[in-house]
Amino acid sequence: MDDTKDTLEKRKPRRTPAAPAKKVNADKIPSGAGTPDASGAREVNGKLTEAELTLHGMHCDSCGKIIERTVMKFEGACIREFDMVNNRIVLACSSGKQLNEIRNTLLEKGYQTLLPGEEAQDGFEAGSIHRGIDFIRSVYTGENGFETENLLVKYSFDALFFVLAAQVLLYMFVFSRIPGFLSAYWSVMLLTAISVVALLFAYYHAYAFRKSFSCMCGMMTGMTFGMAGGFLIGAFAGATDGMFVGSLVGMAVGMAFGYYTGRYCGVMGVMEGIMGGLMAGTMGAMLSVMMIFDRLVPFLFILTAVEGALLLAFSYMLYKEYGNMTPEMVKIDGNGFIVMALAIDLALTVIFVYGPKAGTVLGSF
Repeated sequence: MDDTKDTLEKRKPRRTPAAPAKKVNADKIPSGAGTPDASGAREVNGKLTEAELTLHGMHCDSCGKIIERTVMKFEGACIREFDMVNNRIVLACSSGKQLNEIRNTLLEKGYQTLLPGEEAQDGFEAGSIHRGIDFIRSVYTGENGFETENLLVKYSFDALFFVLAAQVLLYMFVFSRIPGFLSAYWSVMLLTAISVVALLFAYYHAYAFRKSFSCMCGMMTGMTFGMAGGFLIGAFAGATDGMFVGSLVGMAVGMAFGYYTGRYCGVMGVMEGIMGGLMAGTMGAMLSVMMIFDRLVPFLFILTAVEGALLLAFSYMLYKEYGNMTPEMVKIDGNGFIVMALAIDLALTVIFVYGPKAGTVLGSF
C-alpha cells in the first residue's frame, strides 16, 4: 500500500481564516535591549505585520487551541498558517509592537515563539517548576493580572479561620465532654477544614470558566473533583467511622463535586465525575481502614498535601487554557464562601463524631 499521499496530507499545514486587514500602518519591530529580535518579520501590503515563527513548548492539540485563542484576543491579529507537525506558525498582526506583545503573552503561558536565529530559553517551557512557582506567587500577591484569583484566596483564608473557630467552639461546649476526643479527632478535624476550603477554592475557580469548557476539559474537571473530593473525605470518614460509612460519605461527596463540575460539558462530564467520586470514595475509606495501625495520621497529612497540590495544578491548567479571571466571573462573595465552607465542614464533623462505628477506628473509645 502506498502511504505517500496520506503522509503528505497529514503534514499539510492547517490554515486559519485571516482577520480583516485594518487600516493602520505597520510598525517596524524595534530591536535592542529587552526587545525580541524581529528580523524575521515583514510587512504585508503596508497594513499588517507578518512573521513566521517556530513554536517551542507545544505538545498536543490542546496547546494549539490555547495558542490560537491567545492570539485572537489581540484585535486584528490572526494565525494565517498553523503547522502542528513541524511546530511552525505564520502570524499576522497590526504592528510590530503588537507582535512583541503577543509573543510575551504566549511566553507567559509556556510557549516560546522563535524568530529565525533565536534559541529556546530554559525555564520557560510548559510544565516547568519555574512557571508553577510564578503562578502561585502571582495568585497569592494578586499581581500580573491575578487580582480576582487573589480575591478567592482571601475568601479561602477567611473561611478557614471561621471553620477552625467553629471547631474550637464546638470542642469547648460540646466535644470536650467526650473522653479522649482531642487525641482521636484533632488531625481529622484540622485536615477536613483545610480540604473543604481547598475544594471550594478550586470549585469556584472552575465555575468561573464553565461556559468556555471544551468537552475534554469538562471531563477532566469532573474526574478531578470527583476523585479529589471522594478520596479525601472517604479517607477521613473511613478513619473515624469505618469502611461502610466511610465509603458512603466519600462516594456522596465525590459524586456531588464530580456532578456539579462535570455537567459544564454535558453528560460525558457528569459520567466522568460520578465515576471518579464512586471509585475514589470507596478507595479512600478502604485505605484508612487498612492503615489504622500503620501511621495513618501522618499519611492523612501527606494525602491532604498531595491532593491540595493537584487542585492547585488544576487551577493552573484552567489559567493556561482560558486566561485570568475577571470580577464578573466570580459568582460568590466572601460571606457566601464562608457559609458554604461552614455548612459542609460541620455536616462532616457530625458524621465523623456521631456516625456508626465499625471495627477499630480513630473515634472508638
